[in-house]
Amino acid sequence: MDIRKFEVFLDLAKTLSYTETAERLFTTQGNISKQILSLEKELDVKLFERSHRMIKLTEAGDIAVIYANKIMSEYEAMRQTLLQHADAADFVLNIHAIPSVSNYRGFEMITAFHKAHPEVELHLSEVHGDHVIMSLGNGQSDIVFGRDFGDFGDDYETVVTEEDSFVCILPADHPLAQNEVVNLTDLQNEDFLLLGRETLIYDHVMSLAKKAGFVPHVAYEGQRIDIIMNMVASGMGVSIMMEKSIDLPPNGTIVKRHIDISDASEMSFIRKANVRHTEAAKLFWEFIQK
Repeated sequence: MDIRKFEVFLDLAKTLSYTETAERLFTTQGNISKQILSLEKELDVKLFERSHRMIKLTEAGDIAVIYANKIMSEYEAMRQTLLQHADAADFVLNIHAIPSVSNYRGFEMITAFHKAHPEVELHLSEVHGDHVIMSLGNGQSDIVFGRDFGDFGDDYETVVTEEDSFVCILPADHPLAQNEVVNLTDLQNEDFLLLGRETLIYDHVMSLAKKAGFVPHVAYEGQRIDIIMNMVASGMGVSIMMEKSIDLPPNGTIVKRHIDISDASEMSFIRKANVRHTEAAKLFWEFIQK
């Protein structure tokens, strides 16, 4: 049912004049008549008595006025509540980031924005690599922070904060630990302990090894960097990770060494292009570009 029909009905019930109601609602007498006839058909009652160019409410019309007023009052209350909700939602910012976000400059930018804009309700959530972009696509996040290996097309906009390089994680007593730079082919006979496929790192490590001419023997894949570090320290294998995502333990049991490859990832804030962004998301995007 069109809510405007009740608006027309209530105004005509007040003026009892098609001409006056048409003028008040900036329309024609014919349109007023059409709306009333349509409402009477929907309700299956006669709302007005019409005689000698005079109209008056029927008993059913008197009853309908009571309920139409309630409907219009509730409708307006709903509309105002929804407007307030929309205004509040415009200042909520949902950012999804990779688990190691605190190791990067992006985290400093998020905290600086939070301090500079207390009017924005900030929600920061941790998600793994392949879920970062998915959360943009399904509307769960406004902006994400993650790795950009050059895979994003025109559907996304990015603000790069820094670069991150691949490094090899070795036990301190490993023969290759004496080298400042490790040749990737020197690792082909090692057991690899890798972050899982959902982190995006896995596929890139496998691709790098393929370019180097071998398929790594993956002895472990998981989501937690600390477990992998403990396994490396115990001599169970080696790992390849992004340099800034790891903090070496102070006991010196493991070391990180650069690898002789040029591949790197850019750490970026990412948002969808060509869509409407909330005021909070606009504020944040402007802030990180200063």
